[in-house]
Parts: sequence; C-alpha cells; structure tokens
Amino acid sequence: MTPSSSSVAPAARLSTEVLVSLLVPPVLIGIAVGRALADGLTQAGLSSEQVFAGERLPNLNMPPTSPHPPTPATD
Repeated sequence: MTPSSSSVAPAARLSTEVLVSLLVPPVLIGIAVGRALADGLTQAGLSSEQVFAGERLPNLNMPPTSPHPPTPATD
C-alpha cells in the first residue's frame, strides 16, 4: 500500500515551516550587518576623501619666493 497524500503532507509542511522559521533570523541579521558595514565603509571613504582633498592636512611653511620670476632666455 502506498501512503496517502494526506498523511505525508502535514509532516512535510511542518518541516518546511520549521526550516523557514529557523532561517529567517540569520537572514535578517545578515541584512542588518551588511547595511551597517556599507554605512561604515561609506563614512570611511568620505573621511579619507576629506583628508586627500587637503581639508585636514597641516599647513606647510613654504620658503618665500623671489619678487622677480626668472625671465626666459632670449636669442
């Protein structure tokens, strides 16, 4: 005799529901961690962009230049 579909279906559905309910929290946590990581990397990128743009670099003391720039040689 073969098992009827009514006796197999509830057990299969129960195991599927349990599997789905066990997998939902890790997926949601993964999404939240992914967003936090993306935001952190974005902020780090913006900070490094400001450093390389010169906003946070120290001022350099440059030697004074001569008042008369060099003239090109004439023939």
